Amino acid sequence: MVILLLFALFAFPFSVTVAQTVSYSKDIFPIVKARCLKCHEKDDENPANFAMDNVELMLKSGKSKNVIVPGNSAESYLIKKLLPNPPKGAQMPIFSKKKLSEEEINLFRRWIDQGAKDN
Repeated sequence: MVILLLFALFAFPFSVTVAQTVSYSKDIFPIVKARCLKCHEKDDENPANFAMDNVELMLKSGKSKNVIVPGNSAESYLIKKLLPNPPKGAQMPIFSKKKLSEEEINLFRRWIDQGAKDN
């Protein structure tokens, strides 16, 4: 019985999924730089007044109070704007036919759910 249990533990990968920490600098900023900064730099005028140059600006800028709600991606307006049919306006990035992939959006979700840290 013990041998069977040990075999089961080591023969199959653990089924527990450990959520990897999403890094702003390694995972999020490369997407922001490639897809968002053209319109959302601090010095650019955009209708939302939302700057994405760094985490501090992302947390403080924007007309909406809940652009990023650390720990709660479901309430973060940013996620709603990245998805099709947002509550207001067009899906982001607005001037690109190629929208963020599901994987990229999920990175943003996980980053926000993990506290939207500057890591």
